[in-house]
Amino acid sequence: MPALALRRLLFVATLSVVAAATAMTPEERRAHLDWMRQNLPAVPAWDEWQQKTGGLPPDFDALPRANFLPDPFRFADGRTVTMPADWTARRAEIRALYERHIIGRLPPRPKIARVVPVEENKGEGYGTRTVRLEFGPDGKGTIQVTVTIPSQVDGDLRAPSSVANSQADGARRSPSTTRQYPVLIGTGWTAPLIRRGYASCSYSGSVDQRSNLRELYPDFDFSTMAERAWIAQLVVDYLHTIPEIDRARIAITGYSREGKMATIAAALDDRIAAVIAGSTGVGGVLPWRLSGEHGGGEGVESTTRMFPLWFAPQLRFFAGREDRLPVDANLLVALIAPRACLMEYGLNDEVSNVWANEQCYHSALKVFDALGQPGRLGLMRLPGFHGANDQELCLDWLDIQFGRSARTWKNDLLFPWSFDTWRQRGAVNLTALPPQPKHGQVDRATPAPDETRRAIQWMLGPTPPKVAVGPGRGGFPGRGPSATATKPVANPGQLAPDVAGWVIARSSQEFGWLAPEKDQLDSKRIRFGSGITGDLYFPKGTPENAKLPAAIWLHGYSYPLGYMWVYRRDLHPILALMKAGYAVLAFDQCGFGARMSEIGPFYDRYPQWSQLGRMVDDTRAAIDAVEKETMIDAQRVHLFGYTLGGTVALHTAALDPRVKSVVSIAGFTPMRTDTRERGTGGIARYSHERPLLPRLGLFVGREQEIPYDYDELLAAIAPRPVLIVQPSMDRDAHPADVRAAVESARKVYAQQNAADRLGLQEPNDYQRLTNATQSAAIEWMKGQR
Repeated sequence: MPALALRRLLFVATLSVVAAATAMTPEERRAHLDWMRQNLPAVPAWDEWQQKTGGLPPDFDALPRANFLPDPFRFADGRTVTMPADWTARRAEIRALYERHIIGRLPPRPKIARVVPVEENKGEGYGTRTVRLEFGPDGKGTIQVTVTIPSQVDGDLRAPSSVANSQADGARRSPSTTRQYPVLIGTGWTAPLIRRGYASCSYSGSVDQRSNLRELYPDFDFSTMAERAWIAQLVVDYLHTIPEIDRARIAITGYSREGKMATIAAALDDRIAAVIAGSTGVGGVLPWRLSGEHGGGEGVESTTRMFPLWFAPQLRFFAGREDRLPVDANLLVALIAPRACLMEYGLNDEVSNVWANEQCYHSALKVFDALGQPGRLGLMRLPGFHGANDQELCLDWLDIQFGRSARTWKNDLLFPWSFDTWRQRGAVNLTALPPQPKHGQVDRATPAPDETRRAIQWMLGPTPPKVAVGPGRGGFPGRGPSATATKPVANPGQLAPDVAGWVIARSSQEFGWLAPEKDQLDSKRIRFGSGITGDLYFPKGTPENAKLPAAIWLHGYSYPLGYMWVYRRDLHPILALMKAGYAVLAFDQCGFGARMSEIGPFYDRYPQWSQLGRMVDDTRAAIDAVEKETMIDAQRVHLFGYTLGGTVALHTAALDPRVKSVVSIAGFTPMRTDTRERGTGGIARYSHERPLLPRLGLFVGREQEIPYDYDELLAAIAPRPVLIVQPSMDRDAHPADVRAAVESARKVYAQQNAADRLGLQEPNDYQRLTNATQSAAIEWMKGQR
């Protein structure tokens, strides 16, 4: 046996031994299934599938873990992919894993048995032909295809009665007499395509409906999304029979659910030269890992619940376990390389996520680059929400890819972050660190609160000087009527979308903005800090001098919608807090929602500061603002944060004594024990993956030297009340370490006779904010008034 093959065999055998040692037992897998049945919303179609097949969750412990994105250059068994020699094998592996876990197994592509003419029409400058394709066992599979082609003097639009006749007819035509056109498969684009010299093609069916193909191919378990993508191969077969079609320039497009399908179709069929993937959301070019409950958008749970036919039923097992999903959007886009792919979405597109889309781009670009075609992968970001589209601009990109234009496409990144670039510019001096103990996390002596605060402030970076804005042109939000989130009005001075107002006006349960609570609140829009716009929500009819307790809602990683979110039918925290008697101030944090554009140039403007430092500073300015409101009791200002918001809340409370209490939900895991080897991605998540806290990145690989940790931070807040909510299945945390940090800090609370003011709730759940978790946290907070 060759030495290399032997080494690979031994490597795989070693992995098998490790997997066997850590594998989940069948009882553990059944226990997780029981947990799903008890805690996730019921999906009748999924329940029926599970009972029929007896399907169990996979052995999560035996699957590779990637909390960020799976590496396109690493085989599932851990071997490194050598490019380009190994790409064919890696590509086959990715496709097989996609079929196994995401879209279901597909049958081989059948031949077209017969082409039946249905209708043919001629318009001014174009002709349209509709045919029915018959395929599969006994020709019982059918699909209707419509092709519109620009008119030409030397060609015609005769509909052949069979593929063979068409091919023969095409063979009789010479290139000198038959002009060939590039073609775009999709719907609704015919007019601009014909104007610009493209042929247009569409075909019948929908990802929302099953056809008879499952009966025709009973040995395969493909989903409707896969079925429609698979059928696109037959459409390409038919297009290859039309002499007027340029076979080398066949593209496909779709928007939203059809965008998912178009991306999958391009990954399946190498003859598709380009795909325009319009606002696909998850399942297309948006990674499952970086959306969902973690990112305030659609994800595994919501998609498999709301659209159970779209993807393979077994995908639902990965709700909350996305880090164990062997594939993701970056690998789907990589399957398309080196052919062309345009990722298109709206800036505040609630189905998308600009930051996550850009991470997919960066990862897949490595494959395009390794295959020598980096210019084939494009981004197109448009102003607006879901539905934002620009067909002409998309065709400009397609013209470039098809050699019809000499223009250069620019991929305008909104989050062009590089830790290495920052480090080269920043030249942070580690010798200026505040002194800190060198012992383990829990058993060392806790530093004095002032020492911890100095360490926190060093990590956040120096806050720039503040200058109060006085009256005058720069001190007012604009003349004319002022909109509020609950009462939007026309305002000619508005230059950016009112994200919160748009969400509320939608009146959709998917945003958690539910009746009757939504009908019981009022709001006012306020400006504070460095030009930040916030919304203060309060019960209708609240007297001006009511002296309500206030809660500042600090949102998580919701890039498109900021302090709102989507695909969350649980009551929005703003409404839940208002219902409990609080006035609630909410605002988009730096880099999110209406403030996404702030983060791109942030470190050029403030190389020594940090995004997290800006968030803490903004929260302290928010406290300033609510203290001035006469309806609020300035002595009862609470912080209520989820994920990133929980991180911001804890840091703010440690530095600002005005905070009455803090609720931090899935807000941290101790830093000194959060190494890359443990599976979360380590502290590099805050410095290398995102630009939240660059100075923390200086300690990657030397975590024990971090100047402070969360047990010390909690101790610095004592004796004020703090509640830590740590879900037991949170893939971003080490729950046992969180518990240890709380118990360590509790010793300091006990010294101040306040041990009961430091609370820990550990719901048996993954990282999400359910009504039950939210209600328990609010009840705790109400007890701290």
